[in-house]
Amino acid sequence: MRRRRDAAQIPENPMEGIHQTEAAAEESEPPLKRARVDDGGAGAAAAGEEEEDRLSDLPDCLLEDILAHLGSRQAVQTSVLSRRWRNLWRGVRSVDIDVREFRVQGADGPRFDLDGIEDFADAILSPALPLGAMPELNALRMHLNEDGVTTNFQRWIRRALLRRPASVDIRYYPLRCISWPPAVSLTPPAAASRIKTLHLYGLRPTVVFGSNEFPALEDLHIERCAYAHGTIASPTLKKLALVSPINGSFVRVQHLTAPRLTSLRLVLPYGRSHEGVRVLTDAPLASLVDASISIVDTDPADQRNRRPNQIKVDFLVSVNDLLGRLTSVRNLDLTGLTATALLDSKSQEFPMFPYLTTLLLNECDIGNKYHVLNSILKNAPNLEQLRLHNCKFVGKARRKTGQIQSKEKTSKCSTSTLSSACNSLKSVEIKHTHDELPSRDLLLEFLKEIPHNQWRKRSIDEETTLIELHRR
Repeated sequence: MRRRRDAAQIPENPMEGIHQTEAAAEESEPPLKRARVDDGGAGAAAAGEEEEDRLSDLPDCLLEDILAHLGSRQAVQTSVLSRRWRNLWRGVRSVDIDVREFRVQGADGPRFDLDGIEDFADAILSPALPLGAMPELNALRMHLNEDGVTTNFQRWIRRALLRRPASVDIRYYPLRCISWPPAVSLTPPAAASRIKTLHLYGLRPTVVFGSNEFPALEDLHIERCAYAHGTIASPTLKKLALVSPINGSFVRVQHLTAPRLTSLRLVLPYGRSHEGVRVLTDAPLASLVDASISIVDTDPADQRNRRPNQIKVDFLVSVNDLLGRLTSVRNLDLTGLTATALLDSKSQEFPMFPYLTTLLLNECDIGNKYHVLNSILKNAPNLEQLRLHNCKFVGKARRKTGQIQSKEKTSKCSTSTLSSACNSLKSVEIKHTHDELPSRDLLLEFLKEIPHNQWRKRSIDEETTLIELHRR
């Protein structure tokens, strides 16, 4: 079998990665014993030919789909296997460039092969046919770090977008702890018209997430990014994740308009000295089914228990306002929410969630006498599964605005039980640290006024207890 390669298209020593992988596998696995066959090796040769024939019988479209699950460098390296594989990688409808694969051993230690990555990426993305005749890409994936920023990666993005990919995933992971996100522009705009999935990590996008720029966008994931546009407006968007935005002085308020949104995930940091990003919606998200909101207090541990200042209060109130726009959800996960974020500032009530069936409260404040949790259960009449993980018992019940709380009403609230607040509950999962007394009391509170033949308690692990309710 002759092995030929094009130096402009195939990286130097293309089989190096394959040989290293095979050597590592041989060292990690014990040697297999083979049965002795006295046929002069003819049986082994026939088996090898049969295995090779099976692979060769597969159609090109199937082999191209298999290569699409590899990185582009691995896909190109298969061209040296045989004539059958020589040009298969050209038909793969995905481009996956990972700069981590281009670190070579130098005289002074590992170094980044700048010429190698640029030659390789240019060869992968340089069209062998006119752009109109090139097949459209299903996916563009790029993994960058500080070495990759020194390359012409923006040129690679522009060339890949000319093939109108349906999915774009670009990630930047700095090698050092502190690194300002590099700017990235998805140009030309007309080339982004086919993008349905867009994932950006650690970047500074200069584009507007609007219907004119991304008319087909359905899945948007923005994580640890800094950007100057405070509006996400898309009539086609179905899934949105906004995780730990690094906005600083860029954006303080994120306006969201997505009438078809079905899944929402938010991870929002905040603190006493800096205002977190507030997410606002113009109208209730009526199509929303799954929602996850996590707020992260970035203050030092010794300052988190202090009374929140106005910056913190404004942010927590905005979280509660957002909850009031998500009342159509069926599955809701909340992490780190205080009583101020959970209860309305005026009515001191949790928003009404008529369709909610599954709720997770993780490290949330459920009140000194469970008044926050009681309000949640009362306003989720169809709740079936409740999970309480490492919840806090801090907030005290406050008097509703414009009402005078009588002694009679106080005594009545103190005798009400959590089990009677929501009759649709089927299971309650309580996770707590070992020997935490408040969690033990919470467990007993749920079992009040419930006959012994209508509930069963079992331990999932040392820190998790599950109560299964069988109401009659």
